[in-house]
Amino acid sequence: MPSTPIRDAAGAAGYVLDAAQLAAAEHLEGLLHTLDAGPGHARRDVVPGAYLWGPVGRGKTWLLDRFHARAGGPRFHFHEFYRALHAEVWARTGTPDAMERALDALLGDSRVLCFDELHLHDAGDTMLLSRALRTLLGRGVTLVATSNYPPQGLLPDPLFHELAEPLVALVESSLDVLRVAGPVDYRELRAPGARPGSHGWRAGSALTPGPAGRLAEAGLVRPTADEVADVPLAGGRSVRALRASDGLVWFDFAGLCAAPVSALDLLSLAERFDRWVVSDVVPFADCRISTQQRFVNLVDVLYDRDLPLVLTAPGPLDEVLVVPAGRPAPPDLARATSRLRQLGQAARLARGGVG
Repeated sequence: MPSTPIRDAAGAAGYVLDAAQLAAAEHLEGLLHTLDAGPGHARRDVVPGAYLWGPVGRGKTWLLDRFHARAGGPRFHFHEFYRALHAEVWARTGTPDAMERALDALLGDSRVLCFDELHLHDAGDTMLLSRALRTLLGRGVTLVATSNYPPQGLLPDPLFHELAEPLVALVESSLDVLRVAGPVDYRELRAPGARPGSHGWRAGSALTPGPAGRLAEAGLVRPTADEVADVPLAGGRSVRALRASDGLVWFDFAGLCAAPVSALDLLSLAERFDRWVVSDVVPFADCRISTQQRFVNLVDVLYDRDLPLVLTAPGPLDEVLVVPAGRPAPPDLARATSRLRQLGQAARLARGGVG
């Protein structure tokens, strides 16, 4: 009888999978069975890969991680994969097999690649990823990806979407596309007995104005002028931090998110600092969309690396992060907002402030 490791993991954790999660779990277990059987023993009813998509908080990453725990192989977040792939391809510029060799460096002899939060808003990213996926699938690599977007929703800008059509066709023809879209955002629920804010991302907090001791309660003292530091970035650039020492980096929101800082820069910073503070978050009604997008990227990077973030904001985040009707908003704002609700104080913020 085939094993059911993902459903077993859910039962051991006290989770009851909803219908969409159960269907995805069964499919992923079918992939595991195929991998366990080895080359030449693939089941005819199992496509060698899956693309799980749906709204935020529906358990896609949990399912991916349970699959990865059994299947092994590399697991990347989109930002990390793109950075690593770009670097490896760039290092082989001018060679006819640059993509092949770049993927050799990233995967070795692995037969499996797990890819979390596939989202495309850049034409260059799209073209590079198309080449990579074509090569991976041509090798027979089992690919499992998650996304908040259906394949046709990738690179949604109508000016550039046609550049994504080859990638969309590849995904739809080569992977099972599974919608994981149950009625509940599980990030807004807490498991019985769980202690929010006890470690990693959940150890962070979102603080509204209040008693002067509130930062102290979080173990923080506001930086002084002589602590300001220019933190180096790639290419001889830098970004100004209010404090950068002993593994902690403290930025003013405008100083970080209104600066020309890329998602790859944020990844580099997250490798150097394991505790983050971003103070004086500016209401999104008063921000450019590029500033908003950098903040969304920051949340993605820190959440994926499970690093704590402390924010100070002028009011509840559910109000501060609202983009006025009629104005463009970052396409992944809903995911960032859902993740921010997991911060230690977020539940109280949503009800109107920290008590």
